Amino acid sequence: MAVRPVSRHHGPMRPSHRCSATLFVLVCASGSAPGLALAQRPSLGPLTFEEGSPLQRVSYTPMMEGADVVGQGEFAADIWMGFSNIFEQDSTKTHVLFLDLARLLSAVTVRWGATESLEVGGRITLETTGAGVLDSFILGWHNGLGFGNANRDRFPNDQYAQRLTDGGSETFLDVPRETLGFEDVRLFAKWRALRSEDERSVMSLRAVARIPGATDLGGNGRTDVALMALGRLGIGAWYGHAMLGGSTLRPSPELEPIMSGASVFMTLAFERSLGGSLAAVLQFQAQSAVLESFNHREIDQAPTNLVFGLAGRVGDSWSWDASFQEDIPADTPSVDFTLGLRVSRRW
Repeated sequence: MAVRPVSRHHGPMRPSHRCSATLFVLVCASGSAPGLALAQRPSLGPLTFEEGSPLQRVSYTPMMEGADVVGQGEFAADIWMGFSNIFEQDSTKTHVLFLDLARLLSAVTVRWGATESLEVGGRITLETTGAGVLDSFILGWHNGLGFGNANRDRFPNDQYAQRLTDGGSETFLDVPRETLGFEDVRLFAKWRALRSEDERSVMSLRAVARIPGATDLGGNGRTDVALMALGRLGIGAWYGHAMLGGSTLRPSPELEPIMSGASVFMTLAFERSLGGSLAAVLQFQAQSAVLESFNHREIDQAPTNLVFGLAGRVGDSWSWDASFQEDIPADTPSVDFTLGLRVSRRW
């Protein structure tokens, strides 16, 4: 099969990235509301985000979260929803990839403080996939701003596909549409190893086991395990957050020849307090590629994302964050964009 290198429907760098970054800096530099002393302002970040690309979700995908644990005897529950628009059409000498869809990921997590420094919990992940309902808007948006759409104009709008083949008779992935499909169950434990006297700086370790569900892309995936370190550092009105870890990748046997056996991931986030109940957050997230041996940047290179948004709390029991993710640079396996929203409650 002839090589047909193509690019995604948006360029490697967009003026909107600079505008968004400028707006974020202005918000952070604007100062925070008077009232609470800096040491009294709690951390409200980081932003909740998880990669939505079908290529990465063949196995474990990390989700960013805070380093601290819930208090002993307390319960916490949260729901995060991420809506992504995805278009990818690429080919090599040996494979043809076509992704054209919209996806809504819904993750419901519960936690319990087993001791003062240990929390345990679980999570259920659901997914809904369908046609790219925002295709017309995105095409018009890109054309209006002069970004261009590369080969996107060659394909009809509002279609659906999740397919990876060898260009002939062998199909690696051909995933049907789902409505609230059961993607996975995750069981975890997080241990707080260190905390400063003022409780603004924390370091913890987190272990996760992922059990794939009926809608796992490979159909017969196996349990993966992940281990990560989480950290938070508070300095004045700023907080820094970090995550560094790794996981096994044990997909269904038919996908093993094109997948790596392990993955590493990291996140860096910067939070600026805007008062006692609101903060602006900017974070960068990267994960090693899941697929390998394609020799194509948009299939088997590391996905990297810029995520920015706001985090806040309402009273002592409720918290939330709202975020926007953009793939930077654009020619990686990351999704085009994700709109995310998390709401949490503690008892």
